[in-house]
Amino acid sequence: MDPNANLPPFVMTPIHVVCRGVVYPVLPIPSTTRIIDLKQLIWQLFQVPILPERQELSCGQLLRDELTLQDYGIPPNAAIHVLVKSHVRICLSSQGPYYDYVVHEGTTMGDLKARLHADHGVVIENKVLRMNTTDHDDRTQLWAVGAVEGTELYLDDSRPRGRGRPRRGG
Repeated sequence: MDPNANLPPFVMTPIHVVCRGVVYPVLPIPSTTRIIDLKQLIWQLFQVPILPERQELSCGQLLRDELTLQDYGIPPNAAIHVLVKSHVRICLSSQGPYYDYVVHEGTTMGDLKARLHADHGVVIENKVLRMNTTDHDDRTQLWAVGAVEGTELYLDDSRPRGRGRPRRGG
């Protein structure tokens, strides 16, 4: 009896790697490759300027480092997206308190507000996240506003949108 008779066959899975809009050449890898090893391979082969520990991989969902492509059932020719992780700080006022979060660049302002509410019970209704002097819509993604490592965002009351000048007197 062959002891390897019940083992699944060695399967190569071609994948497409996408990082910040760049589609890299097809990468054929074993379906049993762990996600952490795939991150290292992407960094080495394609010289993606993002260290493996700063990457999150996504294929419709965030992929956990200890699992494999096979664990997720990722089909051949799937697109694996490299998302950049960074630290941002959400300040409730100029005096504090503040909360630090590790997020990926596809995170939206609404996602951050929801996490702030879930983690700390902060009231987020009728509030916006402001970066510098600009209020951002809940659907705005961090990368779209130039958020980078260490960006500070301020949770504040939404400003009324002007409809012209206020009327004088009565």
